[in-house]
Parts: sequence; structure tokens; C-alpha cells
Amino acid sequence: MVTKLTRAVLLLVCLAPALMPAGGQEREREHRKFKLVIGHGGLVLLAATQEGFALATDGSSFNADGTTSLAEKLLAVGKHGAVAFAGTVAIQDPVGRAVRQEVNVSRLAAAWLKAHPEADIDMAGRELNAHLENALTKFYATRDPEGDAGKYKFSIIFAGFVNHQPSIQGTRYFIPKAKGGKPHTEKIAATGQPGELLAFGPAKVKDELLSGKSDALKTFKDEAPVKKFRAAPGGFVLQDYIDLFNVILRASESPEGAKFDGTGATVAKPNSFAVVTQQGGFEWKRQ
Repeated sequence: MVTKLTRAVLLLVCLAPALMPAGGQEREREHRKFKLVIGHGGLVLLAATQEGFALATDGSSFNADGTTSLAEKLLAVGKHGAVAFAGTVAIQDPVGRAVRQEVNVSRLAAAWLKAHPEADIDMAGRELNAHLENALTKFYATRDPEGDAGKYKFSIIFAGFVNHQPSIQGTRYFIPKAKGGKPHTEKIAATGQPGELLAFGPAKVKDELLSGKSDALKTFKDEAPVKKFRAAPGGFVLQDYIDLFNVILRASESPEGAKFDGTGATVAKPNSFAVVTQQGGFEWKRQ
């Protein structure tokens, strides 16, 4: 039997949303509907030789709605430098938000580099990083990072020549721990010595191709650049690395590679390749 008290409680439960102050209702709807979504993935490959540097990146940008779009993730810096982006290059508001904004790392960098055509990687390392930190700080001034608080999201890697000396500089970016906070950054240590090969992003496929002993990715292991590296990893020139990076990226982007990696990271075409030398500067390479 439903008592008078029970009926009163039920009535209050039903009326609770209507009794909530208007601002509280709006905040409650936003809390339920909007959650900041940040994509993942992206792969940068970098190698140093006596000639200079070889670089390669995929071209994927993971969006908040779960789709993948294209991104410029390898750019020239002045005449003798390059910058590449690994991880998330577009940090976006969720699709359902009335007014959506993003911090698009590659677009911000491209605009800055266009405005500073004579910058070397030292100048870009200081000023472009400061530009990106300010953009992220402003973005999260009004946003709660929620589940992404404190997590790594992207890296910016410079390679080139400063005062005729080879140099690799890099920074890892981590999402602020709370609304109104600043991103945490960590410097990437690399020597730039000939023979150094670096991967930023999902590297499990790369490791298996270059040194793995299982039967996985056999078709790609049988390609000439991989067989050459496994036989004599110390004798590569820039074009050898470009050829090798082409195989690694194609393998990472293949269904077999995605399954082998197992992280769900997004690595997708189109791929970009370039070299940086003291004599010739930045030069695009085709594959």
C-alpha cells in the first residue's frame, strides 16, 4: 500500500530537476553531456648519420568524434632544421559542445614557422615551445581535463644544425592536472651521434622489424631495407634510413601491424619523409 509519506517522497524525486536552480541544471547537463576527448597515436622516426638526419612521420590526426583526419607533422625549420610531432596533434572539445575549440599543435607550429622563416632550431625550441605552452594553458583555464589529467599527449622534436653542429632537441607535453593548471613538460635526451635511431610513438612494430625473433610481420621483415638493417645496422646512410622508415610506417599502418601493436594507437597515411644536411639543408624525400 502506498502511504501518504511514500507519495510525498516520490513527488519530490520527480520534481527535483525542476526545483534545481537554472544554473545548476545547465551545469548538470554539461557535466553529463560534455567530456573532453583527446586522441592518441602518431609515429615519428629519426636517425642520425655522418651526413645529417633522416626523418619520417605518419599523417594522422585523431579527432574527438573518433574519426581520423590529415595533419602536417613534419615541417622545415629555417634552412637547416626540421620539426616533427608525435602523439596527439589536435586536442579538441567534444563534438556535442555548442562552441568547439581546439589546440592544433601542427597548425600553430606551421603558422609560427611561416612568420619566422629564418629561425634555427634553437630559437624555435625556445619560442615555439613557449607558444604551445601558452596555448595549452589558455585552453585548460576553462576546462577540466578529467581522465586525461597529467597524462602524456604529444612530443615536439627538432633536428638540424646550429652553428654548423648537429643537434636534436625535444620536449614531451603532459596535460595539466586540473583546470587552470599549466602543462607539464619534460626534455627529450638525444645525442645526435651517427647511428642513433629514435622512435616517438607506438614503437612495438619498429622493434619487432629491426630485432624481433618471432614470425610476426614476416612480409615486412623480408623487404630489402629491413633485411639490410638486420644484417648490418651500422652502415646506413640517409637514403637507407628513408627506405627503412618507409617499411616501418607501412607495417605500423597495416592491419597486421595494428593488431601486433595492440595499443589502439592511430598511425595512418599519408607519410612524410625528409633529410637535413649541413650542405643541402632541409629536403623532402619521396617514397
